[in-house]
Amino acid sequence: MVSTLPTVLPLQESAFFFDFDGTLVELASTPDGIEVTPVVRPLLQRLSAMTGGAVAIVSGRSIKTLDSFLAPLRLPVAGEHGAERRDTRGQLLVSDIDQEQLKQMALTLSDIVQAHPGLLLEVKGAALSLHFRHAPQHEHIAWRATEELVARDSQKYVVQPGKMVFEIKPKNVDKGKAIEAFLQEPPFAGRKPFFFGDDLTDEKGFDVVNERGGWSVKVGGGATRARARFDSVQTLLTWLAQMLELSVEPA
Repeated sequence: MVSTLPTVLPLQESAFFFDFDGTLVELASTPDGIEVTPVVRPLLQRLSAMTGGAVAIVSGRSIKTLDSFLAPLRLPVAGEHGAERRDTRGQLLVSDIDQEQLKQMALTLSDIVQAHPGLLLEVKGAALSLHFRHAPQHEHIAWRATEELVARDSQKYVVQPGKMVFEIKPKNVDKGKAIEAFLQEPPFAGRKPFFFGDDLTDEKGFDVVNERGGWSVKVGGGATRARARFDSVQTLLTWLAQMLELSVEPA
């Protein structure tokens, strides 16, 4: 694994994909507690302009939530690991989800949260996240609760471990599939992909980028299949600013 990326890139031949939490913004104690620093939006906006729009966010968060954090910037985005995706034309593509079944699972997990203080349930449009950041002693309880629910319908759902969280998500979606879908469409098609992520949920995205000869980049520590690594969110943002200054603007 190399530790750094080139700082001069052919931007019109590159496509950029970013996870959000732990990648573009620091993790916080609660999902709503993150802070988007003032440099993030201008950097993404300039990168989008210099690549002809080949910049997308690929996150476990919902598109609605991501838009609220990045407003007024509006990028192509895959939310909830790709269960919902907005392409460069603004078209929204959403997986078929049994909302009543998801609601019942949420009610079950809510009972678990009430019985074990410190656990936090995040209800999304197509997924459920059970956080144990404030109650690491309840990790096994969170894991068992999500595993038991998924076992009842393992053809539809899977448990996705993350940083201090277990997430129930549709089985047929992941960040790798979301990136593959973008790479079939303009302006992403035919370009070398770059994907920046920090978590276990990003590894399938790294695999897709590696298979296409691109740059997969892990932000922070931990084992990974990524080809490169930045040690922090700030290191990534600093590299991105330097790269934009050194790379040639499109004619």
